Amino acid sequence: MKARENLDYIIVLGAHVDGTRMTLALLERTRRALLYLEENPGTRAVLSGGMGDGERISEAEAMYRYLTEHGIDGGRLIREERSTNTKENLDYSLELIGSTEPTIGVVTNNFHVFRGVMIGRKCGCREIYPVPSRYRSWRLLLYIPREILAIIKDKIVGNL
Repeated sequence: MKARENLDYIIVLGAHVDGTRMTLALLERTRRALLYLEENPGTRAVLSGGMGDGERISEAEAMYRYLTEHGIDGGRLIREERSTNTKENLDYSLELIGSTEPTIGVVTNNFHVFRGVMIGRKCGCREIYPVPSRYRSWRLLLYIPREILAIIKDKIVGNL
C-alpha cells in the first residue's frame, strides 16, 4: 500500500523495547517512519510510546535515537512518552499536535494499521491515513487473531 504523501504529521506507534534495543515490530515501524520522513521533508513525526517493564528507555526515545542517527533533524520529531497502549498513543500524540485538523498518518505494522487508523478517527482526526510498515515473523500467527479480538473488544466498549 502506498502511503499518502506530504502529510502534516505522522504518528509512529510504539512497541516494546528490550532494555534499550528496539524489538522487530518497533524497528520496522521506525524504518518506515525514516523512509516517509526522507521522502516528505515537510512532515513532522510524533514518536509515541512510554516506558514499560524491561525497558530502560521509552519507546519514543528509542525511535528518536534511531531516526536522528539516520539523519533526521531532531527538530522534526516530537517525543510522546506517557502512553501505554494504542488509544493513549493517539490521544497523547494529538494533544501534542494541538489539533485534529492537520493531515495525519499512523505508522504501525501492517497487521495493526487498520485498528490504529480506526482509533485515530474515534479520537477526532478528520484526515487520518495508514502508513503501514512490514512485519515478517511467525508471530503474525499470534498477532493477527489478537488484532481481530481487539477490534471486536474496541467495538463493544466504544473505542471504535
